[in-house]
Parts: sequence; C-alpha cells; structure tokens
Amino acid sequence: MNQTKKISIIGGTGNLGVPVVKFLLQDGFEIKLIVRNINKAKQLFDVNQVQLAEADLRDVAGLKSALSGTAYLYLNLSTQTTDINIPFSAEREGIANILEAIDLGSIRQIIAISGLGAFDNVQGSDRFQFIPNVIRKEGHKLLKNSSIPYTILHCSYFADSFAIFRRKNTYSVIGDTKNPIFFTNCRDYSNHLIHAIANENAFYKEFPIQGRKGLAHPEAARAFLDIFSKDTKVAVLPGGIINIMALFSKEMKFVKHMNDYFSSSVEEFIAEEFNTYKILGEPKLSVSDYARLLKSEGIYDLLEKK
Repeated sequence: MNQTKKISIIGGTGNLGVPVVKFLLQDGFEIKLIVRNINKAKQLFDVNQVQLAEADLRDVAGLKSALSGTAYLYLNLSTQTTDINIPFSAEREGIANILEAIDLGSIRQIIAISGLGAFDNVQGSDRFQFIPNVIRKEGHKLLKNSSIPYTILHCSYFADSFAIFRRKNTYSVIGDTKNPIFFTNCRDYSNHLIHAIANENAFYKEFPIQGRKGLAHPEAARAFLDIFSKDTKVAVLPGGIINIMALFSKEMKFVKHMNDYFSSSVEEFIAEEFNTYKILGEPKLSVSDYARLLKSEGIYDLLEKK
C-alpha cells in the first residue's frame, strides 16, 4: 500500500475520533489505532479493518513500542478542564510524551486536531481565557519546536455535536444564540485531513477548519435534528441555570466555562484567508446533508444504545 495511505491514530475512540476513523477506512486507509482500552476499541471497530496497539499517553515506553515505524501520525486529543495547572493533559503532557517516544527515523508528519480559539490569529490577549485553548497552545509549541513536519487543524463547532450531546430527546444550546457559527462536520473534516497527509504545502502550518455557511446555533441544531432525530427538542440553556448547576457538579463547572467562552466569542470566517480550501479542499456538506449521511450510515448508532 502507498505509504501515505497508512496512518497511526491516537484518540480514535473518542466522540469525534470514531467517525473520522470510519471515514478514513471508507477512503482506503490502513489504520493503526493506538488506544488505552483495547476492549473499547473492539466494540467500536471491526478488528479485521484496523490494527490495534495498546498504550497510555503517560507511558513513554509503551508509546515508543506502539509508534514504532509510524510515518504519519494523527492526534485526535481533547482537553476538558478549568484548571490550567492540571498535572496531566493529553494535549500538553501527552504530546510531550508522544514526541519523546516517536520514531524519528520513520516519522514524516504529525497532524493534530485543535479548537478554532487556539489559533493565534483569532484569539487576542483581550479575549476570554478558555483554559483548554491555553493548554492546547502549550502543546502546539511543543510540536512546533520538535522539527517534525506538523499540521494543526483548528476546528469550528462540529455538527456531530447535535447527535453526540442529545440527552433524553433534548439538545441544549449554550453560549451565543444569535451570531453565525461556521459548522464543520467529521466527513468534510476527514477530507481536509486526507488532503493534509504528506502534503508539503500543509507542512509547518495551521489551518482554520470551517464550513462555508454561518448559522446561529439553534438554527443549525434544528436543521440537523429535523432530519437526524425529529422528535429531539432544541432548548436554550440559560446562563443562570448553568451557573447554579455548576455549584454542584464538576461536569457542569466545565459546561459553565464553555458557556462563558462561547457567550463572549464571535466566530469570524477566516478559512479562505488562510488558504484552507485551496490547500485542504472545499467543504461539501451542509448541516442537513451531514445529518442525512449520519442517519443513513449509522455512524453514531452505538450512542443510541447507551
């Protein structure tokens, strides 16, 4: 197989990792999944389609073994904390361990997912300090100082969230409900990722990943759910209720932090300014188109069983 069609992935069993892996498999990729929990991976993927290697981001020796021979590495990591001094974050200490463990004789490129707000060009010093983005930027510095060709994909809000975060037939909108968000999705994102692999025009660069059309959050959620799950209600969760719930729940404390961030941030369309479409390809799917695709292919069927 063409070496550029072989990729190792860390974070492939997460909410956004699973559909990306499945779309890459559809596109003919040979994938090694480096996972902490082999049994979870076996529930999510056909073991005849993917190679599984067990390793923990805290274990450099285990990572060294799992990453041996890797030419192209994709990091689908995430950070959910309000503590900037958290002792271990996948997107900071985890990246440091990966860089220590990587096989420098074989590695050709590291590609990492990130948030749009962690792109230096869109988050000035006067913006709300969203802790995950602060931590992500520290991980980005490690990648940039490694001398390994890197590509960082800074993503807008994923339309997949409308499927992932439904609770009891309700999807709750937090943050700004009026200003447009340029939603991406895992299918278009996978295409951008594919165009980044082994593309020298994408080396040592960061790209904003956005859809072409901006939609207000409630409008986008309704357009998606009318097709994906018509009985699901779209509710706007008031900030006051979030603040009260955050007093009693660690999870809601992070939701409050997200709400504060999204309420104070207005997304600008910058994908064309930074040549995302020119180098990584055009997005093809509207929010409604993507809902049809997910429903027809059953990508998130496992979530329905939880």
